[in-house]
Amino acid sequence: MMDLAPILTGIAVAGLICQATAVPVPFKVEAILPQAEGAPYATMAAQIGKDMLASLIPYRVLKNGGVTYHLGDKSTPPLQVWAQEKLTGLTIFKVDPAHIYDGQADLTPPGILKRGDKLSFASSKNETTQGIYVGMEHSIGDTSFPLRLIRAQFPKLAVPPIGQPCYDSENRLVGIVLGVSRKGTCHLLPARAISFLATHPEAKRVRLGCLLDINSSTPVIEGLINGGPLARAGIQTGDILININDTPIRNYGDMLDATYYLTGDKPLSIEVIRGTQVVTSKGILPTQDPR
Repeated sequence: MMDLAPILTGIAVAGLICQATAVPVPFKVEAILPQAEGAPYATMAAQIGKDMLASLIPYRVLKNGGVTYHLGDKSTPPLQVWAQEKLTGLTIFKVDPAHIYDGQADLTPPGILKRGDKLSFASSKNETTQGIYVGMEHSIGDTSFPLRLIRAQFPKLAVPPIGQPCYDSENRLVGIVLGVSRKGTCHLLPARAISFLATHPEAKRVRLGCLLDINSSTPVIEGLINGGPLARAGIQTGDILININDTPIRNYGDMLDATYYLTGDKPLSIEVIRGTQVVTSKGILPTQDPR
């Protein structure tokens, strides 16, 4: 995965200056829709490289092909859309480095967070809110996602704002607030997902054509789609997944992440337990869909 460091540690946005030791203040992105579609929509963004910003764009705005994005307000040059994911609204912008501060912070590496780790974010008014990392989940309420999200709690904040960048104790970007499930509890799109889209803007969504029991602690294949990638490869109902492309599969969440972070451009190798045997299938061609 591409090294997207350094990212923001101090910026000036709309006259607000954030000191290097403070939580980075989010950038403001303004979406200018065609006149018939209503007023401009403003959202937040985090720097993820010397010339990239990551933001969450609501689907009603994202689906509008005539929308133009600006940094701060429409007096700035239009932003270049580098990549977009319709399911989450994640949008990566290419930006003239002269318009953003080149700091020294990093993205939080995958797997480094531990339950109880402190998190924080700053509002556009440079007000810092403290929170805590709870764990990884793949749903917000009744809505499921094809990857694991970071669950965080901010007890002093009733409703964490959607799109808000969140940082760990070392000011590394942890993720962006994707949704809120209850008062003070939010779910973040992980920095890993942001980095993946920025690094692979043309990546497709990978499907294997199998069903797993989300409530089971063992990744047993409960069903297969006729003619799907795994069915064609000889995988059977009742097989227990061991790994996908040498990535260990221990539960349903592992399965989600293993497929979400694939680019879909290469055949897969899958290892399963069948009865008392370990069976390996290679050269599996997954189904691909637009992101």
